[in-house]
Amino acid sequence: MVVTVAVLVTVVIYSFTEPSPKMSSKYNEKRNKQAMQAMDKELASGYGAVDSDALAARDVRDAALGKGEAELFEKKISKEEKKALAKAAREAKKKAKGKGSKANTEDEEDEKVDATKIMDNLVDMDAHEEAAKDAALDKLSEDNIVVTYESKKGALHANTRDINVSGVTVTFHGKPLIEDTQVVINYGNRYGFIGPNGSGKSTVMKALAARAIPIPDSLDIYFLDCEYAARDDITAIEAVMESNEEVAILEAQAEQLNDAMAVSTEDQQLEIQSRLEIIYARLDQLDAATAEARATTILHGLGFTRAMQGMTTKEFSGGWRMRVALARALFLEPEFLLLDEPTNHLDMDAVLWLEDYLSNWTRILFFVCHSQDCE
Repeated sequence: MVVTVAVLVTVVIYSFTEPSPKMSSKYNEKRNKQAMQAMDKELASGYGAVDSDALAARDVRDAALGKGEAELFEKKISKEEKKALAKAAREAKKKAKGKGSKANTEDEEDEKVDATKIMDNLVDMDAHEEAAKDAALDKLSEDNIVVTYESKKGALHANTRDINVSGVTVTFHGKPLIEDTQVVINYGNRYGFIGPNGSGKSTVMKALAARAIPIPDSLDIYFLDCEYAARDDITAIEAVMESNEEVAILEAQAEQLNDAMAVSTEDQQLEIQSRLEIIYARLDQLDAATAEARATTILHGLGFTRAMQGMTTKEFSGGWRMRVALARALFLEPEFLLLDEPTNHLDMDAVLWLEDYLSNWTRILFFVCHSQDCE
């Protein structure tokens, strides 16, 4: 674009001969008039303005000569070149898509592996329970208690709470206590185990407590068959509330299950959710905010005064330590509670309290009792 600028320079030549005032006045008027006419002429010719027509003509001329072609026009390409570019674009897109799909598949596999790994680690956290189960089965073998049953195909569902096993036989030193019997124990029911003295009721209960027959893992078992240990480092109420280890394990399991939920498949999520519900329900039962109040209530019902609750278990006789063990069993509220002669060391008031307490038991209760007050 060209801008034409005209500069008007007016030169005034003064004469060294001083004219007369009248001549000077006429002369100045004439010169001023000439200067104004020159300026008007210059302005009329386009002084300070842009000559658009001239610029357009120049641009057209430059384009015709090929100047600025890359800026003014898109370079023309042949059909073959267009096809080649389109094919290259499609192949690049396909390659990127395939790579992304493969990457997504690999990520999904990684997530699946991670979820499985977390679940495996969760099983490792239950190693102490497996060890306890193995120890209980070993104890059965040492006591010459042999249990056989009719096996079924498939594993028990994680949410199963009922026990249904056919063909159960329990022998003690080769003598059959029960033979080819169907054992059906349903969640929410209370069972009294009936049989004459010495018929092997306690032995059968030991077999159940050791999970010698298929029992769902969701059912935690507490078998009360002996008194609490005599210790000088723990009081009665502390012994009843001694569940900090279980709470820590449950909280760790819940944390790992929540981590697994974020990287699990849909099928795994259903299993994880069911396990989390069980864990959270159990944590609610062991709520520290209400633990001491519940423990105090149970001990009081079993005959412990406030002063006795603060005594160490070593200060109690075997009968009172049996009451401590019973209080602990009731406090923990297991899914499957087995009581072997729980009233042997109780006075009448404690027996009546226990009868009333167990009448509201909503889980599985399986017990042996010789007292007529339990009938």
